[in-house]
Amino acid sequence: MALEIKINKKKNYVYFVELKGSVDSDTYCKLQEKLSEVIDDNTKAVILDMGGVDYISSAGIGVVMSTKKSLQQKNANFAMVNLQPQIKKVFDVMKILPMIDILDDMPGADKYIDQIIKEEIGKQAK
Repeated sequence: MALEIKINKKKNYVYFVELKGSVDSDTYCKLQEKLSEVIDDNTKAVILDMGGVDYISSAGIGVVMSTKKSLQQKNANFAMVNLQPQIKKVFDVMKILPMIDILDDMPGADKYIDQIIKEEIGKQAK
């Protein structure tokens, strides 16, 4: 199955990335390429909406982890929202869940974004 990627830029360099399809050996490069386009020194956060992801391979997990690492090096935040049960189980089995912020739903994602923006405004005011 193909992978659809929709990127929405929120305020203050916060990106919301909606995924639909499979993140596997055929599609992981496309995801990695799209994510690298939004990760730079200005990026404050990237949130992956995994609600439409029905399958993720080890290659897809590698993209998720390398994205988290890239953002961490830039002091930016990374989170995932709307993990399907089978996807959440894969991350859980691989002991990755404790290392990534997992948000339950869109209101949770909105609060997460608002908090990041408030922190950024606070830093700029100093």
